[in-house]
Amino acid sequence: MPKRLIIIALTGLLLTGGCARAELGVKGGELVTYACGDQRIEARYYSLTDDSLNFVKLRLPDGRNFTLPQTVSASGVRYTDELELVWWTKGDEAFAEMRDASGAWQVKYADCRQIENP
Repeated sequence: MPKRLIIIALTGLLLTGGCARAELGVKGGELVTYACGDQRIEARYYSLTDDSLNFVKLRLPDGRNFTLPQTVSASGVRYTDELELVWWTKGDEAFAEMRDASGAWQVKYADCRQIENP
């Protein structure tokens, strides 16, 4: 490519790069605790600042942590990695499904209800 065309191309990139662009970040993250019987699940809900992705970070009663993207759902809000865990919420209620030894989804934490954080 001739030197003149490179300079014109770079100038164009610099000029368009000067347009107002919001830097992509993450918002949210407040702790939400759910009581599932005598067990607790901690959730922190996040979204990208351009709202292109929502996700949840979960801490299960056994100490394992998961980060799950929001996926399509007919009712409520569904987060899953499609491999090991599905987290469903609707209002202040939730439940979690995990795969059993045969790979089938089974409810692991049922009747979870949002509680006040201390």
